[in-house]
Amino acid sequence: MTFVSRPFRLPTLFAAAALLLAGCVMPATGPAGDYRQRVVTAAKVAVAAPTGYCIEPASVVERADSAVLLLGRCAGDATQDPAVLTASVGAAGSAAGLDVASGGRELAAFFRSDRGRAALSRRGRAGDVTVHQALGIPGAFLLRFEDRGARGATMQPESWRAILTLRGRLVSLSVTGVAGQGGLDRAEGRALLEAFVRVVQRANPAGKPAG
Repeated sequence: MTFVSRPFRLPTLFAAAALLLAGCVMPATGPAGDYRQRVVTAAKVAVAAPTGYCIEPASVVERADSAVLLLGRCAGDATQDPAVLTASVGAAGSAAGLDVASGGRELAAFFRSDRGRAALSRRGRAGDVTVHQALGIPGAFLLRFEDRGARGATMQPESWRAILTLRGRLVSLSVTGVAGQGGLDRAEGRALLEAFVRVVQRANPAGKPAG
């Protein structure tokens, strides 16, 4: 299995996380569905938001055949935990050789290596990252890790990340709590990430392009 250098680093997204701390703002005009689901890439991969969270349209970056998006708690919904969610959809063929169905042993070994921890780090520094948990769930591989570098005062140092494959593409989903707003404990972070995984999987049924 071969990974490109730092495939899941999203430093610019975390720098823009302040946009989401008050939740997504629904405008007076425009389809509400744009905040719940966004179809990206030539393969029409759909990124969908879990209940109570919205896609921030201004955060969506589509380059060539890949995309990254930010999501946050929807405006006016105080029932959900404040958190920043990210989604990264890789280019065609980016999931070649990736096996999440077998429980992710190879992935666990990779992300505990220097190269894998550097890929998780916002600064690209393996020494900043400690992987606390790595496990497989149906159709996805989950990581719980701490990034001690360049976190600032906005985000919690601990994050959850899911890795899955959709339409031959590598997809990374993450959940990070907001510091100073109660944050997310370990169980809350995992539950939110698994809900994120499920809604994205449902939005991309096998053999049927989204949209």
